[in-house]
Amino acid sequence: MVTLPLGFDVPQGWTPVPPIAPGLVFVAVHPKPVAEFTPNITLGIQQRQDSPPMTDIADEAVERLGRTMALLDVLDRQEVGGPAAPGCTQTLRMRTGEGQDLLQIQVFLTVPGPAGRVVLELVCTADPQDARTLVPDFRKFVASVHVRRETPQEKENDGD
Repeated sequence: MVTLPLGFDVPQGWTPVPPIAPGLVFVAVHPKPVAEFTPNITLGIQQRQDSPPMTDIADEAVERLGRTMALLDVLDRQEVGGPAAPGCTQTLRMRTGEGQDLLQIQVFLTVPGPAGRVVLELVCTADPQDARTLVPDFRKFVASVHVRRETPQEKENDGD
């Protein structure tokens, strides 16, 4: 798995929890949902040897989710960024096998990596009722994500 020195701000009211799925490097939950489902924000990283269009990467995410959901619709998709750092956002409407309706916002951003391209996958999942009030928090989270520059002291300590 690729590692990057990422920095970001956890939105107020969200609680970080240990990531439980492969590829995830950060997970936070909102402990006071209006609905039954616990809203969550995740940050995943994947190293890509290939360079498919960002819409293909978004399609891959839809395909992965589609295997576990009773219903999945792409409500909106937009390409963002530019040729040097392409990205894509999409909003999905989903229904679990238990009949729970969810809304998921996905943001895919690229970062040049040591061996190809690194794709950051930022996701917010919530009940539609909670999503209305929590999406602004997710937008702040996405806007805060950055690759940190190592200080000379951090570089010195890399060999420890």
